[in-house]
Order: sequence, then structure tokens, then C-alpha cells
Amino acid sequence: MNELISKGHDLFKDCGFTYYICGGFALELFVGKEMRPHSDLDISIFHEDRHNVVDFLQRNGWRVYKRVFEPGSWGGITPIVNANDPKLDDIRNIWAMKKGSHLNPKLREGEDDLYDFEILSKEQVDFNFIEMVLDNKENGGFVCNKSKTVVRELDKTILYTDCGVPYLAPEIILFLKSSKTYTTHEWHKGKTPGDFKAVMPLLPDESKKWLINALNAEYPDGYEWLEDILVGL
Repeated sequence: MNELISKGHDLFKDCGFTYYICGGFALELFVGKEMRPHSDLDISIFHEDRHNVVDFLQRNGWRVYKRVFEPGSWGGITPIVNANDPKLDDIRNIWAMKKGSHLNPKLREGEDDLYDFEILSKEQVDFNFIEMVLDNKENGGFVCNKSKTVVRELDKTILYTDCGVPYLAPEIILFLKSSKTYTTHEWHKGKTPGDFKAVMPLLPDESKKWLINALNAEYPDGYEWLEDILVGL
């Protein structure tokens, strides 16, 4: 198992709230082997636990930031003071850093607490950065899109390795990776096709059928992966 995953799991295993590895590392846990370099370690929690995770991370020596999204750019980050910070009300991503992180924050000119950041390496090597992704659940389901039209049963959302490491189900990750962010953006588009090809042969039929229905719901005019998924059924 990758060292970053092991250290992330060791940090959170007694945190007291639900967490799970997501992103490319989660796909590797499903496939059972390392597939490619990764730019960061992604760990998900549910939105309702945002206050708990900030308190937990700060007590464990991490500096915590809110990701600020801005159209047409990488955006910025702003420090979260504590678990009661009003910035947490509408938060989508939390970045946790320690000294030596491969993301270097720089205070934006003319701002008091908004930072730009420089990505010093395309691969994270040391356990000094975590991207916390905040997911939503409603009525016993994991909400997969903004319109809430794609939902996965909660008991099928989080899987576990033989060592007990929780990770997001691969069909959900592939659905999330079907968006333009992952298929057209320079940072992601080279990774997504390989992830799809590595996961698809191992995906159970029930998961494939869910993914087909999810893609049809999100892309009523069709989606390029559908034919390849259908061939495997």
C-alpha cells in the first residue's frame, strides 16, 4: 500500500467521524496496485463533519485552509481560524498543510487573508498535504451531482481493503471523473482515460449498471464511455 495512504489512514482511523480515501488513490486501492503518480492525497468526509475535521486537524498540528474557487483560474486559499469559523458554512474543499508541502501559499497582493499558491511538484511524496473533499448525503443516499439526480446507496458508497482502509466506490469516482474538469483540463485529462481502462475490467456488473444509469442521467445526449462499459456486461 502506498505510504501516503497508510499515513492518512493512521491519522484518521480514530478520528470519530466517517472518512474515506477518494480520487486516484482510491482507484488504486480497488485495483490493488499502483497505477500512476498522484498530485495529492484526497480524503473525503461528509459535509456535516466539517467542523469536526477542522478541530481534529488543527489539534494534530495541521494548518487548515478553505479552497476559494474562482472562474478561469486555480483560485486561492484562505486560512480557517478554528472549527467555528463562518468560512465553513459553504465550504467544498479543505486543504491541510504542514511545513514543506509541495503547495506553497503566497499572500495575494492587496489582501489580508487570501493566498495564491504555487504547485512545486506534480507528485506528492511526503505526508504534508491533504485535500479534504466534502461530500453530501441525503435520505440514505450519497449525492453525486449538484442537481441531486444521481445518488448511490450509502451502503454501497464506501468500500474497505483487507486492512480496513475505507475508500470511495470506484463507480462513483469514475462518474465524478466524467465531468469536463477531468476530461478536458490540462492537469487531469491525461490521467482519466488510464484510470477508466484500469478499473473497468474489475468493476462488478451491478456497479457497471449503476454507472451506465448515472452517465445516462447526467449526459442525456450520450457519453463516450457507455459503449465500452456495455461491452463488458
